Order: sequence, then structure tokens, then C-alpha cells
Amino acid sequence: MKAKISVLLVLFALAYVPARAQFVDRTSIERAVPNISVFNAEATALTRQMANSLHLNEGQYAKLFNVNRTRVAQLGEINTYFKPDEPGRATRLSELDAQYDQECSRILSPSQLAQLHQEKGAPVMPADTGNGRG
Repeated sequence: MKAKISVLLVLFALAYVPARAQFVDRTSIERAVPNISVFNAEATALTRQMANSLHLNEGQYAKLFNVNRTRVAQLGEINTYFKPDEPGRATRLSELDAQYDQECSRILSPSQLAQLHQEKGAPVMPADTGNGRG
């Protein structure tokens, strides 16, 4: 009888310890990753502002929301991980801006894109007319 109780206790201990370890790992990860609702709120505000100024249609709004949410999340990561490394941070931010401009150019019309660049204070890039030799 004592042997059966001992075996049950050992089995319980073996089952409990890995489950506890998984719980601790999950909670530590959740604390390390910012809440996704913060990214959604910032992306929503940015996309609404863009919708008002650029007169987006529903399809553009939905696509830009996803792009903005990704950009906000990546911006947070860059500011967190590259805070002590200013040159590395600046490089990553310029890469993120270039990627963002490329994504916006796929979604927005040329006039909307020019207006976006004007609002950002960036120089307006000439549109690719496709007449050059390649």
C-alpha cells in the first residue's frame, strides 16, 4: 500500500513540475512581448489620420491598417533593442521607412503617395513611367 502511494506521489510530482515550468515560461514571454492591443490602437489612430487626409477607400484602409500595425510593432522593437546603439538604431529606422514607403506605394495611388510624402516632409520621388530601357 505504501509503495502504491509512493508511486502515485512520484507520478504526480513528475506531472506537476513540467506543467509548472511551461506556465512560468509562458508568463515570462508574455511580459517580454508588449500587448498587441497597444499596436492595434496606434495603428488604428495612424490609419484613421491617413484615411482623413488621403481619402482612402475601404480596401486601402484595410491594407494600410495591416502595414501600419506591422510598422508600429517593428518601430517598438527597434526602439527597445537598439536604444543604446544609436547608429544601428538609425540604420534600422531608415530601412523600416524605406520598407514602409515601398508598401505604401503598392497600396496608394500616385497622387495619394505624393500627398503622403508632402505631409511627411520627404522629397517627392518621380514616378516610374516604365519608358526607360532595362
